[in-house]
Amino acid sequence: MKRTYLLLVLILPFFLCTCNRSRKTDHSLTLEAYRELGVKDPGKVWNLQDFIMSNMVLTELKNEQPFALPTKSSRRSSALFYRMISLENMSFLQDDSLPLYEKAHRLQGFLNVYTDLADLYTNVLMKEQYYYPELVEIWIFGLSVSQKMIDLGQEINQSDVPADKRMAAGYESIQSLYLVGLQDVLNQQKYTSRYSEKELELLTDSISVAVKRNMDWFDKAASDKLKLELQAVIDSTSSRKIRHDYLDLIDRL
Repeated sequence: MKRTYLLLVLILPFFLCTCNRSRKTDHSLTLEAYRELGVKDPGKVWNLQDFIMSNMVLTELKNEQPFALPTKSSRRSSALFYRMISLENMSFLQDDSLPLYEKAHRLQGFLNVYTDLADLYTNVLMKEQYYYPELVEIWIFGLSVSQKMIDLGQEINQSDVPADKRMAAGYESIQSLYLVGLQDVLNQQKYTSRYSEKELELLTDSISVAVKRNMDWFDKAASDKLKLELQAVIDSTSSRKIRHDYLDLIDRL
Protein backbone atom coordinates (compact mmCIF):
# COMPACT_ATOMS: atom_id res chain seq x y z
CA MET A 1 0.00 0.00 0.00
CA LYS A 2 2.83 2.41 0.90
CA ARG A 3 4.60 1.56 -2.35
CA THR A 4 1.43 2.26 -4.40
CA TYR A 5 0.95 5.58 -2.62
CA LEU A 6 4.57 6.54 -3.28
CA LEU A 7 4.19 5.75 -6.98
CA LEU A 8 1.08 7.94 -7.16
CA VAL A 9 2.88 10.79 -5.45
CA LEU A 10 5.71 10.52 -7.95
CA ILE A 11 3.53 10.11 -11.05
CA LEU A 12 0.67 12.52 -10.34
CA PRO A 13 2.67 15.77 -10.63
CA PHE A 14 3.87 14.64 -14.05
CA PHE A 15 0.34 14.12 -15.34
CA LEU A 16 -0.91 17.30 -13.69
CA CYS A 17 1.59 19.29 -15.70
CA THR A 18 0.82 17.56 -19.02
CA CYS A 19 -2.07 19.86 -19.88
CA ASN A 20 -0.29 22.98 -18.75
CA ARG A 21 2.50 22.61 -21.28
CA SER A 22 2.31 25.55 -23.65
CA ARG A 23 0.76 25.01 -27.06
CA LYS A 24 2.81 27.96 -28.30
CA THR A 25 5.87 25.72 -28.40
CA ASP A 26 5.85 22.92 -30.97
CA HIS A 27 6.73 19.73 -29.11
CA SER A 28 6.04 17.40 -32.03
CA LEU A 29 8.72 15.69 -34.10
CA THR A 30 9.72 16.12 -37.73
CA LEU A 31 8.21 13.88 -40.38
CA GLU A 32 11.58 12.21 -40.84
CA ALA A 33 11.80 11.48 -37.12
CA TYR A 34 8.36 9.88 -37.16
CA ARG A 35 9.32 7.77 -40.17
CA GLU A 36 12.48 6.60 -38.44
CA LEU A 37 10.32 5.41 -35.55
CA GLY A 38 8.15 3.41 -37.95
CA VAL A 39 5.26 5.74 -38.78
CA LYS A 40 4.08 5.43 -42.37
CA ASP A 41 4.67 8.08 -45.03
CA PRO A 42 2.01 10.83 -44.77
CA GLY A 43 2.50 11.59 -48.46
CA LYS A 44 0.72 8.36 -49.39
CA VAL A 45 -2.80 7.05 -48.84
CA TRP A 46 -2.93 4.78 -45.80
CA ASN A 47 -4.66 1.42 -45.58
CA LEU A 48 -5.77 -0.20 -42.34
CA GLN A 49 -2.44 -1.92 -41.79
CA ASP A 50 -0.66 1.43 -42.12
CA PHE A 51 -2.91 2.82 -39.38
CA ILE A 52 -2.33 -0.15 -37.10
CA MET A 53 1.45 0.05 -37.40
CA SER A 54 1.57 3.84 -37.06
CA ASN A 55 -0.80 3.85 -34.10
CA MET A 56 1.41 1.33 -32.27
CA VAL A 57 4.44 3.56 -32.81
CA LEU A 58 2.65 6.74 -31.76
CA THR A 59 1.18 5.10 -28.67
CA GLU A 60 4.66 4.10 -27.55
CA LEU A 61 5.93 7.60 -28.31
CA LYS A 62 3.09 9.15 -26.30
CA ASN A 63 4.02 7.01 -23.29
CA GLU A 64 7.58 8.33 -23.45
CA GLN A 65 6.91 11.89 -24.69
CA PRO A 66 3.27 12.90 -24.05
CA PHE A 67 3.53 16.14 -26.08
CA ALA A 68 5.27 14.67 -29.12
CA LEU A 69 2.22 13.55 -31.11
CA PRO A 70 1.56 15.25 -34.48
CA THR A 71 -0.57 18.37 -34.14
CA LYS A 72 -2.81 20.23 -36.58
CA SER A 73 -1.02 23.58 -36.34
CA SER A 74 2.57 22.33 -36.44
CA ARG A 75 4.77 23.17 -39.40
CA ARG A 76 6.70 20.01 -38.64
CA SER A 77 3.93 17.48 -38.15
CA SER A 78 0.57 18.80 -39.42
CA ALA A 79 0.92 16.81 -42.66
CA LEU A 80 1.06 13.61 -40.62
CA PHE A 81 -1.88 14.57 -38.42
CA TYR A 82 -4.07 15.41 -41.40
CA ARG A 83 -3.05 12.19 -43.16
CA MET A 84 -4.44 10.24 -40.21
CA ILE A 85 -7.85 11.92 -40.53
CA SER A 86 -7.91 12.22 -44.32
CA LEU A 87 -11.03 10.94 -46.07
CA GLU A 88 -8.74 10.12 -48.99
CA ASN A 89 -7.77 7.00 -47.04
CA MET A 90 -11.28 5.71 -47.75
CA SER A 91 -11.06 6.28 -51.50
CA PHE A 92 -11.66 2.54 -51.94
CA LEU A 93 -15.36 3.39 -51.57
CA GLN A 94 -15.21 4.85 -55.09
CA ASP A 95 -13.73 1.65 -56.53
CA ASP A 96 -16.54 0.09 -58.59
CA SER A 97 -14.59 -3.15 -58.88
CA LEU A 98 -14.97 -3.80 -55.15
CA PRO A 99 -18.20 -5.51 -54.01
CA LEU A 100 -20.26 -3.64 -51.44
CA TYR A 101 -19.69 -6.25 -48.74
CA GLU A 102 -15.91 -5.84 -49.14
CA LYS A 103 -16.25 -2.07 -48.86
CA ALA A 104 -18.30 -2.54 -45.71
CA HIS A 105 -15.64 -4.78 -44.20
CA ARG A 106 -12.90 -2.23 -44.87
CA LEU A 107 -15.02 0.68 -43.68
CA GLN A 108 -15.70 -1.06 -40.39
CA GLY A 109 -11.96 -1.00 -39.84
CA PHE A 110 -11.93 2.78 -40.20
CA LEU A 111 -14.44 3.09 -37.39
CA ASN A 112 -11.83 1.35 -35.27
CA VAL A 113 -9.25 3.81 -36.60
CA TYR A 114 -11.40 6.67 -35.32
CA THR A 115 -11.69 5.07 -31.88
CA ASP A 116 -7.94 4.45 -31.76
CA LEU A 117 -7.18 8.06 -32.72
CA ALA A 118 -9.54 9.41 -30.07
CA ASP A 119 -7.85 7.18 -27.48
CA LEU A 120 -4.38 8.16 -28.69
CA TYR A 121 -5.03 11.89 -28.30
CA THR A 122 -6.79 11.58 -24.94
CA ASN A 123 -5.09 11.46 -21.56
CA VAL A 124 -7.50 9.41 -19.46
CA LEU A 125 -5.89 10.61 -16.24
CA MET A 126 -6.67 14.26 -16.95
CA LYS A 127 -9.91 16.22 -17.15
CA GLU A 128 -8.33 18.97 -19.23
CA GLN A 129 -6.67 17.78 -22.42
CA TYR A 130 -3.53 19.09 -24.11
CA TYR A 131 -4.76 17.90 -27.52
CA TYR A 132 -8.19 19.56 -27.56
CA PRO A 133 -7.71 21.10 -31.06
CA GLU A 134 -6.78 17.71 -32.47
CA LEU A 135 -9.66 15.97 -30.71
CA VAL A 136 -12.13 18.35 -32.37
CA GLU A 137 -10.76 17.35 -35.79
CA ILE A 138 -10.84 13.67 -34.82
CA TRP A 139 -14.51 13.91 -33.74
CA ILE A 140 -15.36 15.51 -37.06
CA PHE A 141 -13.49 12.69 -38.79
CA GLY A 142 -15.55 10.20 -36.78
CA LEU A 143 -18.78 11.82 -37.96
CA SER A 144 -17.53 11.53 -41.54
CA VAL A 145 -16.71 7.84 -41.14
CA SER A 146 -20.15 7.20 -39.62
CA GLN A 147 -21.78 9.07 -42.50
CA LYS A 148 -19.98 6.90 -45.02
CA MET A 149 -21.25 3.84 -43.16
CA ILE A 150 -24.81 5.18 -43.39
CA ASP A 151 -24.42 5.89 -47.12
CA LEU A 152 -22.93 2.47 -47.81
CA GLY A 153 -25.65 0.81 -45.72
CA GLN A 154 -28.29 2.43 -47.90
CA GLU A 155 -26.54 1.09 -51.01
CA ILE A 156 -26.43 -2.39 -49.50
CA ASN A 157 -30.15 -2.21 -48.68
CA GLN A 158 -30.88 -1.62 -52.36
CA SER A 159 -28.56 -4.38 -53.61
CA ASP A 160 -29.77 -7.71 -55.01
CA VAL A 161 -26.44 -9.45 -54.43
CA PRO A 162 -26.91 -12.30 -51.89
CA ALA A 163 -23.71 -11.41 -49.96
CA ASP A 164 -24.95 -7.83 -49.64
CA LYS A 165 -28.43 -8.87 -48.59
CA ARG A 166 -26.99 -10.85 -45.71
CA MET A 167 -25.48 -7.61 -44.39
CA ALA A 168 -28.65 -5.54 -44.70
CA ALA A 169 -29.88 -6.59 -41.26
CA GLY A 170 -27.06 -4.59 -39.68
CA TYR A 171 -28.30 -1.25 -41.01
CA GLU A 172 -30.31 -0.43 -37.87
CA SER A 173 -27.20 -0.96 -35.76
CA ILE A 174 -25.32 1.44 -38.01
CA GLN A 175 -28.05 4.04 -37.52
CA SER A 176 -27.93 3.59 -33.74
CA LEU A 177 -24.15 3.92 -33.78
CA TYR A 178 -24.44 7.09 -35.84
CA LEU A 179 -26.86 8.67 -33.37
CA VAL A 180 -24.68 7.78 -30.40
CA GLY A 181 -21.66 9.38 -32.08
CA LEU A 182 -23.64 12.50 -32.90
CA GLN A 183 -24.88 12.82 -29.33
CA ASP A 184 -21.38 12.27 -27.93
CA VAL A 185 -19.97 15.14 -29.98
CA LEU A 186 -22.87 17.39 -28.99
CA ASN A 187 -22.22 16.56 -25.36
CA GLN A 188 -18.62 17.74 -25.74
CA GLN A 189 -19.81 21.13 -26.96
CA LYS A 190 -21.39 21.88 -23.60
CA TYR A 191 -17.93 22.25 -22.07
CA THR A 192 -17.30 25.62 -23.67
CA SER A 193 -14.31 26.56 -21.52
CA ARG A 194 -12.28 23.69 -22.96
CA TYR A 195 -12.34 24.91 -26.55
CA SER A 196 -11.90 28.09 -28.52
CA GLU A 197 -15.03 29.55 -30.04
CA LYS A 198 -13.61 28.77 -33.48
CA GLU A 199 -13.30 25.08 -32.58
CA LEU A 200 -16.82 24.97 -31.18
CA GLU A 201 -18.21 26.59 -34.32
CA LEU A 202 -16.26 24.13 -36.46
CA LEU A 203 -18.03 21.32 -34.64
CA THR A 204 -21.33 23.14 -35.10
CA ASP A 205 -20.92 23.24 -38.88
CA SER A 206 -20.24 19.50 -39.03
CA ILE A 207 -23.12 18.63 -36.72
CA SER A 208 -25.53 20.86 -38.63
CA VAL A 209 -24.64 19.15 -41.90
CA ALA A 210 -24.98 15.72 -40.26
CA VAL A 211 -28.42 16.41 -38.80
CA LYS A 212 -29.86 17.98 -41.95
CA ARG A 213 -28.54 15.13 -44.09
CA ASN A 214 -30.00 12.34 -41.94
CA MET A 215 -33.04 13.74 -40.19
CA ASP A 216 -35.40 12.04 -42.65
CA TRP A 217 -34.70 8.66 -40.99
CA PHE A 218 -34.68 9.87 -37.37
CA ASP A 219 -37.61 8.53 -35.40
CA LYS A 220 -39.41 10.69 -32.81
CA ALA A 221 -37.33 9.38 -29.91
CA ALA A 222 -34.07 10.19 -31.69
CA SER A 223 -35.30 13.65 -32.72
CA ASP A 224 -36.49 14.47 -29.21
CA LYS A 225 -33.18 13.41 -27.70
CA LEU A 226 -31.22 15.47 -30.20
CA LYS A 227 -33.39 18.49 -29.44
CA LEU A 228 -32.50 18.19 -25.76
CA GLU A 229 -28.80 17.90 -26.59
CA LEU A 230 -28.97 20.90 -28.92
CA GLN A 231 -30.79 22.98 -26.33
CA ALA A 232 -28.19 22.09 -23.71
CA VAL A 233 -25.46 23.43 -25.99
CA ILE A 234 -27.48 26.58 -26.67
CA ASP A 235 -27.84 27.17 -22.93
CA SER A 236 -24.10 26.78 -22.38
CA THR A 237 -22.70 28.97 -25.16
CA SER A 238 -22.36 32.68 -25.85
CA SER A 239 -21.71 32.12 -29.56
CA ARG A 240 -24.41 33.75 -31.68
CA LYS A 241 -23.62 31.42 -34.56
CA ILE A 242 -24.04 28.27 -32.48
CA ARG A 243 -27.27 29.52 -30.91
CA HIS A 244 -28.69 30.53 -34.30
CA ASP A 245 -27.68 27.32 -36.09
CA TYR A 246 -28.95 25.02 -33.34
CA LEU A 247 -32.25 26.83 -32.90
CA ASP A 248 -32.73 26.32 -36.63
CA LEU A 249 -31.99 22.59 -36.25
CA ILE A 250 -34.48 22.29 -33.38
CA ASP A 251 -37.16 23.89 -35.58
CA ARG A 252 -36.36 21.46 -38.39
CA LEU A 253 -36.47 18.43 -36.13
